[in-house]
Amino acid sequence: MKKIFKCIFVGLLGSLLTTACQQEEMPSVAEVIMDSVAIVPAYVDAEVVCKFRSNVTIEHVILYLSADPDFSKVEKIILTKELDNQFAGKLTSLIDGKTYYVRYEISNTWSQVMLDEVEEFTTYAFAPPVMAATEITDLTFNSAIIEGKIIRDGGKKIQRCGVVYSTSANPTLENTQKVIVVDTENSIFCYLGGLSKDSVYYARTFAENEMGITYGDEVRFEVDTLWEGYDLGLSVKWAHVNIGATYPEEAGDYFAWGEVSPKAEYLLANYERSGEYCFADGRKVLESQDDAATANWGGKWRMPTPSEIDELCSKCNWKWKEINGVGGYVVSNTQYGAKSIFIPLVGYKDGDKLKSYNDYGYYWSCKVNADADDAEMLRVMPGTSPVSSRLWMSRYLGLPVRAVCPK
Repeated sequence: MKKIFKCIFVGLLGSLLTTACQQEEMPSVAEVIMDSVAIVPAYVDAEVVCKFRSNVTIEHVILYLSADPDFSKVEKIILTKELDNQFAGKLTSLIDGKTYYVRYEISNTWSQVMLDEVEEFTTYAFAPPVMAATEITDLTFNSAIIEGKIIRDGGKKIQRCGVVYSTSANPTLENTQKVIVVDTENSIFCYLGGLSKDSVYYARTFAENEMGITYGDEVRFEVDTLWEGYDLGLSVKWAHVNIGATYPEEAGDYFAWGEVSPKAEYLLANYERSGEYCFADGRKVLESQDDAATANWGGKWRMPTPSEIDELCSKCNWKWKEINGVGGYVVSNTQYGAKSIFIPLVGYKDGDKLKSYNDYGYYWSCKVNADADDAEMLRVMPGTSPVSSRLWMSRYLGLPVRAVCPK
């Protein structure tokens, strides 16, 4: 019985010794290779990911952080194991604008070594914001849209941002007019209204944090005159406001088709062109004396043809926007230039009631439809397919007019 026990004990001891001899041992420094290291600094912290190449498994990594290249004073940070031989961690409570040095100590159950490699990085210094270029994205006869972007916030919260503008160069917050906007994902979008056609303006974006104010590049511009029309690269120029309106978002006057003055009620009973522009007289296109644009604005202006409306729909970009609470579309041809017009959704009049205001926009063409009971028009509405041409409405209804003129 004793003999048997002795054999078993010797066998177990041998097995344990063999297992111990087979355990991994940490290789020397020369045998561990720093495969890659990525240190991404911010203002007061940094992210670190390091990957090692080794023939044994690394179980622990301690990062030694110091502001001195000789590591006279260090802080130890234990990195978290993410994958085999890959570790990551976050370095916090750093000083902005300061250079730091790091080394790595690696270990497993049996040994540990300090690697020779020393990495260096510098945190960002707190600073005023960094701005992209100022851009003019729309010009009208009395307004402009100015846009810009904050590239970096400088590590501090943006306190205010917007656009400064003046009739003198180098506008600032102290000596010019300004528009303050809410920072939306570091984008600036400002509508400047009430501008004079006789003035030259200078504008630039700005952003401010507790470190200071930064201005974007200055842009110089003049607003356009209404009576020249807007060249969007189409066959005709388009007016920038409706007949009877002063500003792009205004409805202006409403006209029954073929009538040249607005009225209190729009009824079939008081429609002046009943029996005209029909099969009886053979006319299909408005003559100048019956064209609201020509009658109100002069000889070169007229109501658009259906094909000119088609062209506006198909060759231009339509971007939704609200101006002073009125929804509509900024219509532009980016391949042709920065100019654009605004088409508001101002509905129509039936009797003495205004309908579909801020829901739909309806605009007369100069031509009756095939059966001559109705007239062709442009319809504008919110959505992914905002515009439709070659539609028609009863001619006695009151619609706004957007005029065109030759180039």
